[in-house]
Amino acid sequence: MKYRKDIDGLRAVAVLPVLIFHAKLGFFHGGFLGVDVFFVISGFLITSILVEEISQKTFTFANFYERRVRRLLPALIFMTAATSVLAYQLMITVDLKGYGNSLVAMSLFSSNIFFWLDSGYFDRVADLKPMLHTWSLAVEEQYYFFFPLVLLIVLRWFPRLLTLTVLTILVISLSMAGWAAVNAPDANFYLLPTRAWELMFGSLASILIFNNARILERLSTANILKNSALIVLFACLVWFDEAIPHPSLITLVPVLATLILIVIPAPDSLAHKLLTLRPMVLTGLISYSLYLWHQPLLVFNRYISAKPDAIIRIAILLAAFLLAYVSWRYVEKPFRHRNITSRKQVYSFCAISFATIIGFGFYAGQDGIPSRYNSEQQTLLSYLQYNAPAGQPENNAHCFLGENETYEAISDVCFKKGKVLLWGDSHANALAKGLRYQLGEQLSEITSSACLPLIDTHFPHRKHCQATNQFAIQYIQQGQFDTVVLHGNWLSHEDKLVSLNNTLAALQSGNTNVIVIGGVPQYLPDLPSFLLTKRLLLNESSASTLVEPTLYSEIERLDHKLINVIEQYSNVKFISALDAFCESPQQCRVVLPSETQQQHWVPSAWDYGHLTLEGAILLSSKLQLSKDKNKSN
Repeated sequence: MKYRKDIDGLRAVAVLPVLIFHAKLGFFHGGFLGVDVFFVISGFLITSILVEEISQKTFTFANFYERRVRRLLPALIFMTAATSVLAYQLMITVDLKGYGNSLVAMSLFSSNIFFWLDSGYFDRVADLKPMLHTWSLAVEEQYYFFFPLVLLIVLRWFPRLLTLTVLTILVISLSMAGWAAVNAPDANFYLLPTRAWELMFGSLASILIFNNARILERLSTANILKNSALIVLFACLVWFDEAIPHPSLITLVPVLATLILIVIPAPDSLAHKLLTLRPMVLTGLISYSLYLWHQPLLVFNRYISAKPDAIIRIAILLAAFLLAYVSWRYVEKPFRHRNITSRKQVYSFCAISFATIIGFGFYAGQDGIPSRYNSEQQTLLSYLQYNAPAGQPENNAHCFLGENETYEAISDVCFKKGKVLLWGDSHANALAKGLRYQLGEQLSEITSSACLPLIDTHFPHRKHCQATNQFAIQYIQQGQFDTVVLHGNWLSHEDKLVSLNNTLAALQSGNTNVIVIGGVPQYLPDLPSFLLTKRLLLNESSASTLVEPTLYSEIERLDHKLINVIEQYSNVKFISALDAFCESPQQCRVVLPSETQQQHWVPSAWDYGHLTLEGAILLSSKLQLSKDKNKSN
């Protein structure tokens, strides 16, 4: 296959927006589309190689997979070894456990399945997974297992059906993606069946060139088409964002633009000249190693500094470029040439390396190797499995609904006795411990996982939220409660806050007072880990130390949005959780004296933002509720 500089330039167009997107530098809001561009390029290159070799009867599976091993695995092993050293030094037990399991999945070419089952790509916790980016490698590796066999069968026995075969796979996969974008978004993003159509577009590009090379070279509109395709792709990388279902039918736009850029040579076009600029070609050459290195560097920088400024993030990307060049020059290139490394040497190196990686993955994946920490550090990290020692509902009644539970599962005692109702998500459930510690059984509670207290609102990943919230508002409107407290992680569904107006309007009837509590301070990856990185332990000295939370400005901005809605209602009061914990954006209380044990200290939250009992008591005190004020008449 003839080398094309513009393809390497297109690789640069794919990888740079991915880096900028993951570094959260703005502008390329659709930078994640770079992976889609890579899939099209990969489908094109692999199909071109296979069609050529199968047609010339030189294809063997042994040679094909040897080339894939040489191309992908040594650089991956190099990055993984360095990442594992940093993970051992920096990651807390629960995260190192997840990292270890991800290593095993990566080694078995199933990272995409692992991360699909683990969490969503756009979740905030995804920012703290060093190997998350290997999901796309797994998709390609799975494609390498089935597609060569498909092409071999078709070209050997049914050569005229090649285009039809590729189009059939493409249409089936694209149809699945269109359905899954709405009904199974995480699976849609990660799994091969809903990504195969992008690879098939690359295959289609190869077939078009193979059958129509001269026509495409002489096309009168070639320059216009290639220039327009690059403009369209650039626009998609800038204007697409995480809110767009992806991949879906709209993803056809950047994929088709990529196909045109590959299919049409147009050497005199501005697009071709831009793609073949020396910096673009060099970036394309190192793009694989660059993609490998950027994610772990960004993740570990977030561990060291929870809020790195833009200059630091740019420096991280520059470091990724340096490491990528080293990896390309001294790892990728030597392993790709048979005159430098033999097949036996390559396979032996990869086998030993992956055995070591899997061994470390299993070891770390058991419990996160807690023996790395002293007793004080282990006590701090034990709060990641926190269970409040007090403030539980009467007889351990079921007041908090899990992901798949309907409102019928709530115990009657949770909402039929008290005069104060707490309504919200898991953050509200954490606050309930403090309110119940203060009010006793005068507190009623209706809380549900990831369900903000908003009526007429659909939450895609919690199918029972809308019915639960409708049940809550109908029960409130019966007039049993003197006070209704609304609380939740407003930051999790900022786009849903428009429904707060409808909710407060529905709460105006009767003599019910309403309190809306703003978001609590949040820390990444979680407060115990945050304290550990700040070298703060659970003692009196740490209790007097005030630190800057990770997401203060974001939560403060949402608080102002809440206040703007609340000002319209005379029966509604706003309480700032930020004010309860923080003296300023840079000074927040994170360690509190224990309410149940003398001379003991606890973190104010047990994960990124769910309050401990002591944190909940501190926030509850700001509501100025009391048993006497709210007791039954």
